[in-house]
Amino acid sequence: MRRQKRVAVIMVTPLLLLGTALAKKAPKTYPEEGKVIAMAVNELPVTTYTHTGGANGGTTVPVRTIKRTRTYTVQTETKTYELDCGKAPHMFSTKLQECGGDKKLQIGDTVHFRIENGWAYIPAPEGTDAAQEQKLRVLNEDLKTEPAGGENEKP
Repeated sequence: MRRQKRVAVIMVTPLLLLGTALAKKAPKTYPEEGKVIAMAVNELPVTTYTHTGGANGGTTVPVRTIKRTRTYTVQTETKTYELDCGKAPHMFSTKLQECGGDKKLQIGDTVHFRIENGWAYIPAPEGTDAAQEQKLRVLNEDLKTEPAGGENEKP
């Protein structure tokens, strides 16, 4: 009986591996299209704790800082998104990191993206690994409003 189980496992394992290798994931699509209409700086208060040494074991002291990241306002036909790049400046720099790969996102750029679980995913720039994406946190999502007075109204 044991031998039959071993033979069955040995025969089934390659089939499972082959099936897994042949199974193709659907390519990722980026159905949303919008234009970058504004850039800003997001300031988020951050509290970390440091331990100060001492004869009695020391104390834990809160250290309050501000984390600054780049945000982009992207307007689609139906919605306006505020997206946070999430990249903080390098250790000894005050310049904010930006999203977009070699060609950084700028006001007026058209962006293709998908929204999933509170994150916006932008495809990797051309010439890089297609499996990579840039992940931006969705800070705000608003329905686009019509301009005051409407388009069909005459003055």
